[in-house]
Amino acid sequence: MSASNNTNINTTTSSNKLRTWLLSLLILMLLSIAVTLVYRERIIAAVTNHFAAPYGVKVATLNGLAVQFGLQQPLFIKNVTLAQLVLHVDYLQFEQATQGKTNQAATQTAITPLSLPELPDWIPDLHITNITVQGSSLPKLNLEQLHFQDNVFKVIDFKALDLSSVAFKDIDFKYMAGVPEFGFSVWQAGRNLLEAKLNYIVDNNVDSNNGDNQTLIKMKLTTDLANISSIVNKLLPDLSTAIVGTATLETRFDPQLVDNVAVKLSFSNLGMSHNQQAMIANADVIVDTVLVLEGIDWLPEHVNLNISHIDPINLTADTCASYTQLFNIDKTACQSFNKEASPTLAPIVITPDLPISLQLSIQESDIQRWQVQAKQLGMKVQMLDKTTKNSVVVKAQQLQLTPQSWQSDWSFAVITNSHYVSDIHVPVQLKSQGHVDVSLTESAMNTKVTVNEAAFTAQKFNYMDISSENIQIALLAPMTVNIDKGEVLPFDFALSTALFNTKYQHEYKLERLTAQHQGRFSTKAVNVSSDWQLDDVVLKSKNTIKLFNFAPHKLAGEWQFPKQTIPSLITDIYPLPVGLNLPARVVNRLEYQVMLNDPQRYLTASMSGGLTAVHSTFNEITATDINATWTCSIVADKPDLATSLNAKCNINSDISSVDMGPVATDVNFTGLVSFADEKLQMVVDNASAKAFSGTISVSPLLITDFDHIVGQLQVRDLSLPEVLELYNVPGVKVTGLLKADLPFVVQGAGISITDGSIEQQGAGGVIQIKDNVTIDQLKLTQPQLRYALELLENLHYDSLHSDIDYKPSGDTKLTINIKGHNPSVAQPIEFNYSHEENVLQLFRSLRINDALYDALDKMNNP
Repeated sequence: MSASNNTNINTTTSSNKLRTWLLSLLILMLLSIAVTLVYRERIIAAVTNHFAAPYGVKVATLNGLAVQFGLQQPLFIKNVTLAQLVLHVDYLQFEQATQGKTNQAATQTAITPLSLPELPDWIPDLHITNITVQGSSLPKLNLEQLHFQDNVFKVIDFKALDLSSVAFKDIDFKYMAGVPEFGFSVWQAGRNLLEAKLNYIVDNNVDSNNGDNQTLIKMKLTTDLANISSIVNKLLPDLSTAIVGTATLETRFDPQLVDNVAVKLSFSNLGMSHNQQAMIANADVIVDTVLVLEGIDWLPEHVNLNISHIDPINLTADTCASYTQLFNIDKTACQSFNKEASPTLAPIVITPDLPISLQLSIQESDIQRWQVQAKQLGMKVQMLDKTTKNSVVVKAQQLQLTPQSWQSDWSFAVITNSHYVSDIHVPVQLKSQGHVDVSLTESAMNTKVTVNEAAFTAQKFNYMDISSENIQIALLAPMTVNIDKGEVLPFDFALSTALFNTKYQHEYKLERLTAQHQGRFSTKAVNVSSDWQLDDVVLKSKNTIKLFNFAPHKLAGEWQFPKQTIPSLITDIYPLPVGLNLPARVVNRLEYQVMLNDPQRYLTASMSGGLTAVHSTFNEITATDINATWTCSIVADKPDLATSLNAKCNINSDISSVDMGPVATDVNFTGLVSFADEKLQMVVDNASAKAFSGTISVSPLLITDFDHIVGQLQVRDLSLPEVLELYNVPGVKVTGLLKADLPFVVQGAGISITDGSIEQQGAGGVIQIKDNVTIDQLKLTQPQLRYALELLENLHYDSLHSDIDYKPSGDTKLTINIKGHNPSVAQPIEFNYSHEENVLQLFRSLRINDALYDALDKMNNP
């Protein structure tokens, strides 16, 4: 019994000792936990500083650490919160400690794709109110390594930027509907620089290898650009550029293999000002891409740029300087906005054609094989002045850019007033569209520009003495221009021209002028062949402009007036005399050369032409078989043609016959018309005709005043029998020849003869009157005249002379003296006859009976 009792006693004692030891251990553990909870912040700080000290990182402050327990949570921890964490970082020590690892990573020939560890099924929620990073020994930024060449970036002031303290606030990690989410914000100098949010998402559109939906990490960074702009202004005080708006950066990637990252950068209400001048306002821009790891580089599979909204950009006299300063443009570009400039530019409004969308893609992961595409890019530039609305619209459709080529369809439209480019104030419009193709090589760039359509319109054109209601120039066929290695290759073009209601000096008017031009351009010359229609006038021309450095220095060509009837355009300006009908056909040709820059003679030209007509009538005068030719030489030493023009024209004309009652044949004119020293004159070398078997001619004369022409008309070998035959006087026969010298004066449209003389040419002749009804009647009714009349029945005259005066009205005065004898009478006979008549009417009536009766009466009663 005693042995059994002893055994029980020993067992009880051992159990009590074990309970005591376990209780002591439990108490010790609880005391340890209590101590840990009480001094947890110091412990964490000490441990962290131990491991971080070699990197120059030190936990200066850690407080507000709280752990909330939950019996239903793993490890009974529901969430962890921290109120404040302050870190001191020696950036120089940190850089030195990590330098070796950085160099080792730099020697790698390829980047190993990052693989993030998988999150456990559960992590307690974490909230840190504030983490402040305070730094010292801030590193210096080596601008030379960044290859900044602009002077603006050489004045960066790092001292003005307080980078010694950066705060991370509201750091949260939690599970939302079973999906982890992480977020924080970055602050500096009291400004919220960045809002960050990271969470896991399930992409239902991407299948993993096992067929399950893929889990991706989505990261979103948001910043207020105004806060960043203030930092930039501190870094670059001379930049004077402020940016406002919100920027958001979103990325998506597979945490298991980070070799493919989707990136989306968006700006909303983006604005930019320079020197306090607003330049860009309320812009909404999105840039998205997918970055793929290829070897040691991250390459974008594609880049999409989309601008959905932007306010019009205003360029004025106040804002122009800011644009030139920001984009490094010569300041003289703003001088046209000054009021003293001529012309003065009005405010300009630039409106992009929205939306703007660009796509950049990389072919087969080769950065050298990129491609940019856009369905449409365009903008409208407007300038509103006091007189007109000016606008320029530029569009590019189906744009495609690669390292080897640039291609795009384009269109261009301009509405403006020409006074911005010339002294002419004319509303003009220009529209064109086509295609451009640029081929790029290592040594050259070749460009092919195709213009499919082009039209130019000018309305209410008025310059000096020329005006036109409407001017239109259009491309007749597509035109292709090739530029090879910077040189424009020769190309052909076809244009049409149309002018409506064109006036010159308010006197000369064209209802319609149209033309078609075929031309060829080269760097040395421009050749143009044209067919013109000026109302009812047809013209042809071939012109060549010689070029030197693309500037014209010589103009040469020819103008043809093909054989055609005299157009009304000419007769309206230079009307034919009243009563003249001249259905003639005219031809003319002008060849010219103009030297624009050389000190040689400015203009040299030659002209030749002709006029032909089967017949012509002037009142009751008829001319047949009319031919005229002319050749001219024209020179001018100066561009002022009015003062330096010299011209000489040789004129020849022939008319087979002119029927005025009397008929003149072989009518010929030869003369020289010259213009020099602003004066016009004509030399008449020959003006002659044949009539009554004789000749009628004008003595050579010089005409300097076309309103007062003085000359002398000569008549030789005029047959009296033919003259008498013209009057058809029965029973009267006359023989002999006449000559005449008739001084004349042409005053305006009238002609006069003063002190003219007519006399017989040669030995004289015979006048015989027999069986004339008029004479026989006079013998019966006037017996006193019988003797005188019988003397004229066979008068042999030795002298026949007449004085003549003629007035522009046609009134003619003749004083005739005839001396001779009748073989049947011994005494000599002298016959004096004075006659006044309107010759123009006399040609019609051919009646001289009354005048002859008076003459016979005076012979009978001297």
